[in-house]
Amino acid sequence: MHSPGRHRRGLPRHRRRTSPRTGRAAQPRPDQRAHRHRQLPRPSIIMARGYYTRAVVSAWDFRNGQLTRRWTYDSGRSGGAFGQGNHNLSVSDVDGDGRDEIIYGSATIDDNGALMYRTGFGHGDALHVSDLVPNRPGQEVFTVHESGNQPAMDVHDARTGQVIYRAPACNCGNGRGVAADVWAGSPGAEIWSGAVGGLRSAANGNQVAARKPGSQNFVIWWDGDAQRELLDGTQISKYGTGGDTRLLTGSGVSSHNGTKSTPVLQADILGDWREEVIWRTSDNRALRIYSTTTPTSISRASLMQDRQYRLAVAWQNTAYNQPPHASFLTPDPTPHNHPRTQGALPCPCNDVNSSA
Repeated sequence: MHSPGRHRRGLPRHRRRTSPRTGRAAQPRPDQRAHRHRQLPRPSIIMARGYYTRAVVSAWDFRNGQLTRRWTYDSGRSGGAFGQGNHNLSVSDVDGDGRDEIIYGSATIDDNGALMYRTGFGHGDALHVSDLVPNRPGQEVFTVHESGNQPAMDVHDARTGQVIYRAPACNCGNGRGVAADVWAGSPGAEIWSGAVGGLRSAANGNQVAARKPGSQNFVIWWDGDAQRELLDGTQISKYGTGGDTRLLTGSGVSSHNGTKSTPVLQADILGDWREEVIWRTSDNRALRIYSTTTPTSISRASLMQDRQYRLAVAWQNTAYNQPPHASFLTPDPTPHNHPRTQGALPCPCNDVNSSA
């Protein structure tokens, strides 16, 4: 079984070296994979490789004990998704046809393996896809960019690639950035990154607050309101224009991935639309699940009932981990089936043995 781009010979010679920035092998790593639904309820497996140069994405079906390739997208050595890949991917039905596309950073691949578009902004280390601008139709993509001569960050239409906002080039590698609704004082999602000042609106890039959040990592629905909180390392905090407020500090637990400081998993696994966070104990002997104890007046079904969110939980640990996003920006206050409004279950912090 062979898929183009899965072997070392397909990489340009100048990429077969050690990166002076990270100390890792500079060639793209064969670790990008995610489950996606072409059409419910029969998922396909997505395998992908290539960020800085050639990009190859393949869809595989597992049916009746057989693994067969459905399609392969290969950028070749120029054009298309060449050089547009991120250190992460996202999955969303961006064109509303009931089948999912692969958002691969600055390029998006259609459900049939054809290129939908490329922005040309190149590689980045952070990627967020949701209905970031609710008064626009469809969804939006937020990315940061590593090339110093490209926009430091941008927001573009998830279906067409039309650029909604681009920040000026920073002549730097803008490695961290987030898009989420973290402040009720501004409509829609806010965006912020390491190289761009202020908290900004995803709708137009205008600065809505001088102070940006104290972290640029994960975001999580934790307390009882519709905004998301900041998850960084083993801490959860609430953004405020005057300063962040600590809501939780995990004790005896550690985060993953060095400076990325990400959890084992973040997801709504208990059925309340607020999310749980899973960290490993610092001695690496067990896992701990933390859940909010804050009551909420917002009533809705589990986030796992949103297909895009469920798939985001599946791809969350792909390459540089990113937080899961739903197809909607904030929880719908309209009652849904099986709501739970009396607050999430308190966390007894019982260890889950990692060998079980």
